[in-house]
Amino acid sequence: MKRFRFRLERLLQLRERREREQAQALGLALREEEDRRDARDEAAERLGRIGEQIADAGTSVTRAGTLRNLGLTVEAALDQAEAAERSHEESLERLRDEQERYGEARRERRVIERLRERRRDDWREDLKRDEQQEQDGHARHQARERSGS
Repeated sequence: MKRFRFRLERLLQLRERREREQAQALGLALREEEDRRDARDEAAERLGRIGEQIADAGTSVTRAGTLRNLGLTVEAALDQAEAAERSHEESLERLRDEQERYGEARRERRVIERLRERRRDDWREDLKRDEQQEQDGHARHQARERSGS
């Protein structure tokens, strides 16, 4: 009995490796997106706290220098919040790109796997056909022997 041999096995192995590598890259992109989202949320929270401090300071008499410092603090916090938002958007874009690459690698692997499955099914059918022909040959031979004796 001949063994099944898939000639594209090496290609399948390469596709599987590429899929694993893309899964790792996707995992990294996901963690980066989570980190950037956390940084964005922290910056927005910081901006909110500063806004509350300014609102509290507005109820009392405040010196012009203090108001100027508060204004600069708000500007800096706003800049940080905007930068964190941009950074998060960039990480989302990278995440979408990695998801697409992973999906593509997965599809490419599945195509080769399906081809291997079809080839194995064909091989099994050929094997069954060969075995049936061999059995039929034996049966014909035995029938000839019985009729000839």
